[in-house]
Amino acid sequence: MGRVSGKVALVTGAGSGIGRGAVLALAAEGAFVVATDIDDKGLAETADQVKAAGGKIATYRQDVTSEARWAEVI
Repeated sequence: MGRVSGKVALVTGAGSGIGRGAVLALAAEGAFVVATDIDDKGLAETADQVKAAGGKIATYRQDVTSEARWAEVI
């Protein structure tokens, strides 16, 4: 535990599947996770799971095909 403590991780597709799994694993290892997705409901569920486990997360609605939105998220 704590392998990425003090680090920031950006995960796209965080509302479900592999993206959600990556978020949960990174948060469990101490990272502050910036999670994005176009699925607002799924993203909120992921955030709730991270917070319930004591992790730190920020969420943003993002369509990864939008260059302008990448600039805003970063």
